[in-house]
Amino acid sequence: MKRHILLPLVLASLILGGSPCRASAQQPVPPVPQVVTIGRGEVTVQPDRARIDLTVETRASTAAAASAENARRQRAVLDSIQKLGVASKQIQTANLQVTPEMVYPGQGQAPKVSGYVARNTLSIEVLKLELTGSLVDAALATGATGIAGLQFYSSRSAETRREALSKAVTSARLDAEAMANAAGYQLGGILEISSNAPSDGPIMFNLAGAARPRMAAAVAEPTPVNPGELKVVEMVTVRWAVKQ
Repeated sequence: MKRHILLPLVLASLILGGSPCRASAQQPVPPVPQVVTIGRGEVTVQPDRARIDLTVETRASTAAAASAENARRQRAVLDSIQKLGVASKQIQTANLQVTPEMVYPGQGQAPKVSGYVARNTLSIEVLKLELTGSLVDAALATGATGIAGLQFYSSRSAETRREALSKAVTSARLDAEAMANAAGYQLGGILEISSNAPSDGPIMFNLAGAARPRMAAAVAEPTPVNPGELKVVEMVTVRWAVKQ
């Protein structure tokens, strides 16, 4: 008889909620107190590299003639910068175009081709910053028609960024400790941490005034170029646990 009575009682216990241990396991866990801070780290570094984009632009009545004249001038530019110690592996063709120039008479008349323009852009990696001004002058004196861009950067960019990230995390921790202490808590461990994209972009330098060719004989000194310094700024967001 005890067996017939006990079995229904056990089944009823399982259906109505199970053991006390299982019931307590299903209770919601209270959220962990947290604090979120944003840290900023800044590091400056001297640039030790540069990139110059030189443009050669020529015009002619035919595409072949414009391209041939462009190639002649481009060769002269290449020879001049290589004489200053720039290796072939530091020179890259960044853009090459040959396009028609159109004339639009108006009043319903069809546009006409007035000639062709060839554009060739060379990207030069400069490993010695003291040569930057001389390279610009040599290129303009031998056939380059403009400077499409000049950028300065550092070969230590990855190392500098990590240093800025370290400073940003330290800043975030100090802020988190101040906030937790003011609220009567102690700072616990890190729950989540994230950073923004790298911010160690190059310094842009405007050489619009150098777009006009300068004759080498008339240049007493190279074009003055000041690389300044790079400022690397990193931001991190950190979520911390706090405890009483």
